[in-house]
Amino acid sequence: MSFWIRTAEKPQTTHFYYFTKTIDIDACAAEISGASLKICADSRYRLYLNGKFVGEGPCQGSEYSRYYETYGAGELVPLLKKGKNELLVKVLWLQEGSFISIYRSSRPMLWIDGEICFCVKQGCGADNASEGKATFGTDGSWVCQRDDNVTFRHFPRIHTSTPPGEEQWGEPRLTQVALEQQKAPERGGYNLFGLADVYPLEPRPIPNLDYEEPRIFSIVRRGDGYIELDAGKYTTAIPTVKAAGAPGSVIKIIYSESYLQKDAGGNRYKGLRDAAYTDPEAEFYGDVFDVVHIPDSGIACFTPFWYRAFRFVRLEFTDPSVNFTELTYQSYFYPFPAEGSFECSDPALGEMWKVSINTVKCCAHEMYIDCPYYEQQQYDMDSCLELMFTQRMISDPRLPFKSVNDMARSQIFNGMLQANYPSVMTQIIPGFTMFWVIMFREYLRCAPADETTLKNASSLLGTMDKALESFEIFRDSSGLVGPNPYWNFVDWVPGWYAGITPGGVEGEPLTVESMLFVAALRSAAQIALACGRTARAAEYKERAEELSALIVEKCYDSEAKLFRNTPVRREFSEHTSVWAVLSGIVTGEAAKELMIRTMDGDTPVAHCSFSMGSFLFRALEKAGVYDRYARRSFAGWQRMLDYHCTTWCENPDSPRSECHGWSSAPAYEFSAMILGAFPEEDGYKTLRVRPHLWALDTDWARGNVPTPFGPVNIDVRRSGRSSDNGQDELRRFSITVKLPGGKTFTKDDCVDGDEFRFSLKGLN
Repeated sequence: MSFWIRTAEKPQTTHFYYFTKTIDIDACAAEISGASLKICADSRYRLYLNGKFVGEGPCQGSEYSRYYETYGAGELVPLLKKGKNELLVKVLWLQEGSFISIYRSSRPMLWIDGEICFCVKQGCGADNASEGKATFGTDGSWVCQRDDNVTFRHFPRIHTSTPPGEEQWGEPRLTQVALEQQKAPERGGYNLFGLADVYPLEPRPIPNLDYEEPRIFSIVRRGDGYIELDAGKYTTAIPTVKAAGAPGSVIKIIYSESYLQKDAGGNRYKGLRDAAYTDPEAEFYGDVFDVVHIPDSGIACFTPFWYRAFRFVRLEFTDPSVNFTELTYQSYFYPFPAEGSFECSDPALGEMWKVSINTVKCCAHEMYIDCPYYEQQQYDMDSCLELMFTQRMISDPRLPFKSVNDMARSQIFNGMLQANYPSVMTQIIPGFTMFWVIMFREYLRCAPADETTLKNASSLLGTMDKALESFEIFRDSSGLVGPNPYWNFVDWVPGWYAGITPGGVEGEPLTVESMLFVAALRSAAQIALACGRTARAAEYKERAEELSALIVEKCYDSEAKLFRNTPVRREFSEHTSVWAVLSGIVTGEAAKELMIRTMDGDTPVAHCSFSMGSFLFRALEKAGVYDRYARRSFAGWQRMLDYHCTTWCENPDSPRSECHGWSSAPAYEFSAMILGAFPEEDGYKTLRVRPHLWALDTDWARGNVPTPFGPVNIDVRRSGRSSDNGQDELRRFSITVKLPGGKTFTKDDCVDGDEFRFSLKGLN
């Protein structure tokens, strides 16, 4: 039986702990035929067998349970040998208040359960070759040592969730630490009496992350005591720095998203992100760094325990004669097989697709994260968008569901979901609870319409119902969603304090929050219907209709013919128009007129930033004016390309973060709108294709759209006659759709606005 083992000491600061054990495989073993190992640790681990890296974890998850990884024969047998095998688990224990998306107890802990299968030679107690088995796990035979030659630098100025920087003082200096043994998990990994000091264990729900092949940095520039390196594009990666130099000399490894330039007054700004190639005054800027002290051997080799996010890296060194023998990096993402693709006649749009894919990959690891350089937290609103983008890249539903499920486990006493989770810090943004419901709906739209998906959805209905009730708590005497004690963030609009619509800080009801509640109720009705809960679906629809009428009565401005940001202030924004349309409060011709007034009217409105940009696109689509405004709405993304961005920024102007998952709208727009593919029935049982070639003025576009049945290939091309002014007289196009299973549909004489439907049921 395997037990949780833990250190007797309760550390106060972040440390590495090395848990080791020798496994002796009997000399009678003729052949090692199989092996398996289950492992979990507190706070994070990296597993090595006979000095070779096997894997890492545990997968980030919820507070009151832990995921364990399972490694099988494919990973273990090639590394095993007859005789003594050294098992090493390098555990990073995190101090309180740091790297808050990782849970930790009061001391380092480890749990392993494993076995090795082998054939026994004839003459070793057996007349014929037979099967043997050796079991092993965490028990009193393990040894633990603390490494006192690595210290850690935390970056609270940046954010408490940022992973710590390492300072390596030389070769490991190991101090033996006493171990204690706890009772093993029972009943398939669950504690019999439900005691919280023994974590319930669950199998890792997603694949292991992908390490790409090592790549060599290119050198941007070098000078006295420094070298600056370029990865070619923004990435999340494990860098390796090997160097020979004077013992005791220091190398500082600084990670940067972008160079800074200076204006005529000497003020720093973000212009060309790779400005160092053309501007000798461009300044390297980075907040996150590691430090290496060259040991007495004169040889240093450094790789950080956790990935780093960067486009550029600067090495600062005190020994001018230091020789760098290796400068490489291994990019590190959630596995994204090349299922979704897009290309078209406009090279800029093709580049936008590539940048979007890179951004989403850099923000998808064991969970979705908002930005990899700073917070590294899974926020509800960000994840809602990243889920939608991911489903245009891959058909694998596991990471999308893990995100939905993670958030469900964050629910607090009154029904609100935490704004970011997993996290040891509780943060509540009311609107983000409603984005979770919308995200839940989007998961169902593209996930396989099978028993597993239905079971997943049904398990979260109670969480969803309580989440919706949480908004009922805060409805004031007007019937709208009123004041509450949380952060009523809407969008990073210039001039809005902390992203809150004016009036929200003073306690006025925010129109957009009530609209979000309506949108969530309608999404919940569709979820309930999919799960066979027709009565509950009808109730959600009725509540949505009642609140919609109140919003029109209290918040619609008959003079401006727009919705006010609050019932009493004559201030307006794109946000209220967007959510009036998306929530179904305004439909049909009225929705079209509302969006035209919002985009082209005389009344000043606050504009959506990138975070709301995707929802603006959806409102334009639903109102029937997508083609009219799409090109204009992509101006911010074009500006980032002009600045040589290789990931999308957090917001348009003076962005803090150069890589923010919520800004990757082109990944959705080009697949769902230009190619025109949309799951009309959940799970793509019915696929609708309605291309929008003219929205971004493309002559042709083609690409693959992932579905549970396999990728669908769509190729659309203009075929209209050209008029004297160079515009198409007739908006005609040809289309070819290749379905999974080999069936092909072709039509040469189509008119803009034509729709095509395909049943994908049974086309596996």
